[in-house]
Amino acid sequence: MSKFTSLIYSLLIMVLLIGCASNNSSPLENEELNQQTDTEEKANETALDYDGDGGFLWKVVNGETTAYVLGSVHLGHEDYYPLVTEIEEAYESSDVILPEINMFEVDITKEEINEMALFDDGTTLDEVLSEESYAKLSDIFETHRMNVEDFKQYQPWFVESLLTEFVAEESDLSSEYGVDLYFLQRALEDDKEIIELETIEGQYEMLTGFSMDTQVETLEDYIGAYEDQADWLNRLGYNWVHGNSNRDSLVNQLSDSFEGVDEEYQQELNDNRNINMANKLDEILQSDNGQTYFAIIGSLHTVIDPSVLSELEEKGYDVERIY
Repeated sequence: MSKFTSLIYSLLIMVLLIGCASNNSSPLENEELNQQTDTEEKANETALDYDGDGGFLWKVVNGETTAYVLGSVHLGHEDYYPLVTEIEEAYESSDVILPEINMFEVDITKEEINEMALFDDGTTLDEVLSEESYAKLSDIFETHRMNVEDFKQYQPWFVESLLTEFVAEESDLSSEYGVDLYFLQRALEDDKEIIELETIEGQYEMLTGFSMDTQVETLEDYIGAYEDQADWLNRLGYNWVHGNSNRDSLVNQLSDSFEGVDEEYQQELNDNRNINMANKLDEILQSDNGQTYFAIIGSLHTVIDPSVLSELEEKGYDVERIY
């Protein structure tokens, strides 16, 4: 995967790391804290064990048309594969694959990204960030042999996407082994039709639409918790692949990650997207064309209400948990 494609891909994992960086979560009771610590210690002890029985799969049927919904992770580990039989068979039986974004057909240039990402009024990053945050950001960039001064003209949302890419590089996981990419590559080999649930252009329009106050607050929170992000991501990968035996660990991690998150971010990054994806799945199911569809969406979109699944249930569908 090219550096440019990798940067675009980092947009898909940004939402997973934003919540983890929040420092506004309410404190846990002692018993809850002990339970969480025990769980985390167990995960850390088996941090390199990414060979598990995880994955989260649902089935929705309307007439002769079936839609499988896979709660996936955008970064993965080579030990994930092959996935469990239920998921592999759901893919095999499907005629059409529905990823959030088809990374093999991204049609956006570096020039177009720069046009969206650069400040357009002469503002610089050091002017909007606190002195402490900017200094720490500089240290992070130096660690990756980059100079923060080269990115002073870029808006906070873009700098945050760079940080998520750094975190991915520091973790045990890789977009190369992401679950959605795994099935997209197979779909190309198997000549299956691929239809996006979202577009990369829509992702960028969302990110560039955030207020500067929201961008700054979120980036500063992220910078403040940067050292913990790779471990958080490793634990996410571990919890996902071991999710069938301990589903609550993943659900709790994703739910907790949104505690204290800016309301504007949650509305745009989760709620609105989930409603839109559910509407698209509804249109497909209502067409009742007799085909079988395999939707691959981040697990977060199956956990935080309004989730894609809860929206489908609101529309009257029976959402069956397969795995």
